[in-house]
Amino acid sequence: MRLRPKRTPVSAAFLWIYALLTLLLLCYMTYQSLRPKKELLSATFGMPKHLGFGNFRKLFAEAGFFTYLLNSALILFGSLVLVVLLSTMVAYGIGKFNFRFKSGLLLYFLIGLMFPVQLGIVPIFLLIRDMHLLNSQWAVILVLASGLSMPVFLLTTFFAKLPHDLYESAKIDGAGEWTTFTRVMFPLASPVTFSVCIIMSMQIWNQFFVPLIFLQSESRKTIPLMIMKFTTNVLYNMDLALVGSVMATVPLLILFFFFSGRVIEGVAAGGVKG
Repeated sequence: MRLRPKRTPVSAAFLWIYALLTLLLLCYMTYQSLRPKKELLSATFGMPKHLGFGNFRKLFAEAGFFTYLLNSALILFGSLVLVVLLSTMVAYGIGKFNFRFKSGLLLYFLIGLMFPVQLGIVPIFLLIRDMHLLNSQWAVILVLASGLSMPVFLLTTFFAKLPHDLYESAKIDGAGEWTTFTRVMFPLASPVTFSVCIIMSMQIWNQFFVPLIFLQSESRKTIPLMIMKFTTNVLYNMDLALVGSVMATVPLLILFFFFSGRVIEGVAAGGVKG
């Protein structure tokens, strides 16, 4: 029997108001992105005279949007691969084995939830500089992939509540530790891993601070940095800033629309210890 959380009228009303305001702002941003630049400057809140996709064509043809999109996609893919590989192995070790300082190791990762990357950006910057990775996508990938606190927490809880008989059965069949992990445990964790990928994708895709610190060349910058460039002088680039914001939001909306149910199921599977 599936338990459904109780919602009070106040909380339900608050959630509906928040959702409607978010939808209203998104629709307004999309509507403004379809207006010509001159009309945006002369009558920002007035009724539209012309609506079209000229700003979108300008973004792709003149602003080099594909370069920013490719950079964001490369950083997203590289970061997710490292996050999944590292977090699943760490969580499997903590969740299924007993060793000294096990609780302390888990606490170390949980503490990371309370401290943003900005607190340690100076030593991180010096380390990346000494590795000769400044102004490269690898610098951003390594920094973002080190944020394992949430993935390790969810996956550790999931692995800890798996029946130990699964592990013993694999050992009886002659499977080693690596085979047991890759052939048995990792596939079972796919719902939680999928949720981790979606949640981390949203964080990485919207990441602004880390690329700003480590990427100097325009050819290596990401979509959030592109939007910042357009908003530096709003009077001249308002049209491109609006279109860029729409294009940055659409992938996240698609992910949420199609996979929100699976994300909730995965978080529930990894967040409650049975």
